[in-house]
Amino acid sequence: MRLVPAEQPPLDILRTSKAGALMIRGGAIRTVGYAVTVMLGAATSVFLLRGLGVNEFGRYATVAALLGIVSTLSDVGSTAIGTRELSLRPTGPEREALIQDLVAIRVLLASAAVVLALAFATLAGYDRTLIAGVLVGGIGVLLVNTQAIMMVPLSVDLRVGTITVIEIAKSAITLLAIAALAVAGASLLPYFTVQILAGLGALALTPKLVGSFAQLRPRLRRSEAKTLMREAIPIGVALAMNVLYLRLLVVMVSLTTSKTETGLYGTAFRIVELFIGIPPIVIGVALPLLVVAGSEDLDRLRYGTERLLQVAVVASMGLALIVTILAEPTIRLLGGAQYVGATHFLQTQIWALVPLAAGNVIVITLLSLRRQRDIALSNGLALVVVLTAGIGLISVYGGEGAAVAGVAAESALLLASIAFLTIAERSVFPSLRFVWRPLVALAAGFATMLVPLPPGIDGVVAAIVFGVVAFAVGAVPHEILEARRRRAPGDGS
Repeated sequence: MRLVPAEQPPLDILRTSKAGALMIRGGAIRTVGYAVTVMLGAATSVFLLRGLGVNEFGRYATVAALLGIVSTLSDVGSTAIGTRELSLRPTGPEREALIQDLVAIRVLLASAAVVLALAFATLAGYDRTLIAGVLVGGIGVLLVNTQAIMMVPLSVDLRVGTITVIEIAKSAITLLAIAALAVAGASLLPYFTVQILAGLGALALTPKLVGSFAQLRPRLRRSEAKTLMREAIPIGVALAMNVLYLRLLVVMVSLTTSKTETGLYGTAFRIVELFIGIPPIVIGVALPLLVVAGSEDLDRLRYGTERLLQVAVVASMGLALIVTILAEPTIRLLGGAQYVGATHFLQTQIWALVPLAAGNVIVITLLSLRRQRDIALSNGLALVVVLTAGIGLISVYGGEGAAVAGVAAESALLLASIAFLTIAERSVFPSLRFVWRPLVALAAGFATMLVPLPPGIDGVVAAIVFGVVAFAVGAVPHEILEARRRRAPGDGS
């Protein structure tokens, strides 16, 4: 991976035999890169949890959840639609003009989302510190998300390594800033300035990777913007609801339970959040390739969807298994004994990762088929589930009820997406005959808990057993192994 700009591969790379191998290796790079950011995020969590304490971290988690919603609202599907449209346009002035439109749209939407978040915080009765945190953190969200949309051309050209470097850099800046604040004994408000630093650092690197700021400056063409937004809004609504209902649960817990319960639930969600970002990032690498397949070759789209789904299911099951077993020692390591009460919340929440990962595959397939409306309707159903289940379960079971509601919502989203894909294009629907394979590996991993092992070691043993059995029964697609053995020429990652 390098920070100097590489020569962009031609658009036709997405239509060649190299594309599949590049996609697999790109996904591997993103996985490794995300693993690094997870470790940096875990280190950041240590300073956050220990520097703030349970109650103050609950307040931090509440604002962070609200800022997560702001981040999604500021996108409104523009990244997904921008990636799709750039994948279908030739390199040159057309692409440059489109990215300028996307940057302008992102700045306008992010500004509006911050205003809405401030209004909500005021109406919800947040105190001055939290309202100021929403404002300061919102500025950081605007910077980070604007920089992210500038990186879309790299995604289309499958330059995944460069994108990964930027993500790691942002996580490193965040860790250093949070650590400095914790060591200095800072109060809550300064912690929300950290995202501004991360955004400014990423923006400083962007021109060297993508082009000059002149090529990336916001410039809105009204007719093009209207077309983009007409395509993007259904996706934006869907993605907003997807992020909304998970973070909405944190807000609901904060409004209906104690500060301690909120702090513990927020702690569990903080850990889960490190993992739920993996599927959209890794699976998103395949979006340009599936877009081309969706417009030209439905057999290729079905094949790609099936293999992606297989990888998503086996990887998410393995991660959920490991986190479940290591939940208590992980929480003790990150925050100390005062946070151990978050263990059961984490052990329940993490299983939302499985339907979330599978659902992401189905969603990008629907997007490749231009079925944005179906995606929005699926997420609408999930939002109804989280509101109805969340209100009832939280009132009785508190944070544990919220965790169950999150799993239920992700499962409802997956089932609805599958139904819509079947209706839209049955020939593209992937075979599910592979599902028994990761389930066998999962059962083998859980079986290791019958053997008394020291804390920490039990998770390692379960992971090894799961991996060995997964490979033995063929749960991992053979294309993954073949891509590891071959390196296609012209890999710009």
